[in-house]
Amino acid sequence: SYDSDAEGYAPPTANTTAITADQARQIALAEVPGATVNDIYEFELDRDDGRLEYEGTIYYNGMEYEFTIDGYSGAIRSWEAEPYRS
Repeated sequence: SYDSDAEGYAPPTANTTAITADQARQIALAEVPGATVNDIYEFELDRDDGRLEYEGTIYYNGMEYEFTIDGYSGAIRSWEAEPYRS
């Protein structure tokens, strides 16, 4: 589990392109081998401290993965994994 803070964050310049929702999903799925788009149960675009980010949850193989991905760079800002019971 890890998280990064927005301290010192400078919003990208106006000509910076955001990643797409599909790109963000693929970044998250790359962290969970075997998981597919059908395993993503929550997914939304959000703004935090002026920063565009994608947030979501993947349920796969007895685990729950919660993530936040930077909407411009595609960097994973937050990732948590824990067992779940369905």
